[in-house]
Amino acid sequence: MAAEVHVEHAYPAAFAFVRRHGPQALAVLHDLLAHAESRGDDLVVRASVRQVAGRLGFASKDTVHRQVRMLIRAGVLERLGTAPARFEPPAYRVVLAGTGIRVTLARADR
Repeated sequence: MAAEVHVEHAYPAAFAFVRRHGPQALAVLHDLLAHAESRGDDLVVRASVRQVAGRLGFASKDTVHRQVRMLIRAGVLERLGTAPARFEPPAYRVVLAGTGIRVTLARADR
């Protein structure tokens, strides 16, 4: 059962996030949120920069890589575990506190 993802932006906090990190970071974050799953109280996503770039279609893998690194430095993404197996994408915990962004995952079979 796939989940439907609702992303809400509360202003002015969300505007401050976009102003600080830029629209490309927001697009990358939205893609990651669209593919995240709930694990207890955490949002966790497993994705490679190539996957994100392919889904977005307008950002190169290098651009996505820079944005992911910036989101990690900003504390929005936390890499989980050690290096993944050779062809397994890394996993990240998404931390939205202070961003003005909120996510609700709802079952799509309603």
